[in-house]
Amino acid sequence: MISTILPSGYFAPLEKVQTGLGADDQLACLNLVARFEWCFDSRDFDALREMLTEDFVLDHVWGYREGREAAIALLREKLPINDGLRHASLNPTVHAEQDGTATALSYLLGVLVGEDGDGPQRPIIAGEGLRVDRFRKEDGLWRMTACTVDQMWVHSSFPIPDAERAHYRLDAASRPRI
Repeated sequence: MISTILPSGYFAPLEKVQTGLGADDQLACLNLVARFEWCFDSRDFDALREMLTEDFVLDHVWGYREGREAAIALLREKLPINDGLRHASLNPTVHAEQDGTATALSYLLGVLVGEDGDGPQRPIIAGEGLRVDRFRKEDGLWRMTACTVDQMWVHSSFPIPDAERAHYRLDAASRPRI
């Protein structure tokens, strides 16, 4: 299923993928991927706002939102179900697009930490998914223009309806926009 969310040409020949984006630019984009999770987990929405473009698009299993403020509102709305979670992006890669933008691909991992006497032993992997982030340079700084979270698996200890669990597993192209 991974191929449904990958940017066009992602598995192009290495000589094409490894040109057009210097190490500093790649690192700046990868830093934004990690920073997104740090900002969300620490509830620092001012820092998150600074790193997103005004026309930012969030395409998440929780919903589809266009615009930085709409995306932040959705993330704020989902804070209660994220108590005790720490998010990490793993195996990130970044490459240049022909239009001067950049794209990163990573795995999203949610780890549930803390104590829970009645629940599963912690820490546990609460969920995982695929993530595609897009970037463009504005005023000399890379900013995130889009974040897509796909094919999310959620641990069975989370009491969500089967239909919602099935919705989470869909890739963005197959998922209805809510």
